[in-house]
Amino acid sequence: MMTTHDHHEVAAHDQAGSAHWIAHVPAHEPREGDPHYHLFHAAKERMRRLGLLKCAIPGCTFPGPIELHHTHVEFSLAGGVDLELASQAFGHHFEDDTDFAAWVESPGNLEPLCPVHHRTHLGVHVLPGPLWEPLRVWRADMAPPAEAVPAREVTG
Repeated sequence: MMTTHDHHEVAAHDQAGSAHWIAHVPAHEPREGDPHYHLFHAAKERMRRLGLLKCAIPGCTFPGPIELHHTHVEFSLAGGVDLELASQAFGHHFEDDTDFAAWVESPGNLEPLCPVHHRTHLGVHVLPGPLWEPLRVWRADMAPPAEAVPAREVTG
């Protein structure tokens, strides 16, 4: 037997949460010593010439300089990626590690973000994905879906 319940709108509210993790980063070349690092700079220059170096978050007014975020695979984690799985996941056919490393530094894996949406309290490197991703389509008349705050500021 199916019953109906009165459905009431849930009022806007803050919800505190925290997470601690350990990132397991495989051995890798220093960024500046990576033989594919020049591809990163070439991609950034090409994006600059095309007028694409603006924060990917619509309506963002935070100041630059614009930074490029490794969207799918971080540079430091590339050595732990299974090429067959990556080929399937990203719709490519990576021939070898060199081919994959070149893609890591390409526009297909790079997204322009202002420093705030990259590394600070509203940043992709700080907020969990399900809370950061909505920023791409968030209404301008509402507070962001989440922001990181130092633990001492969280109230429950």
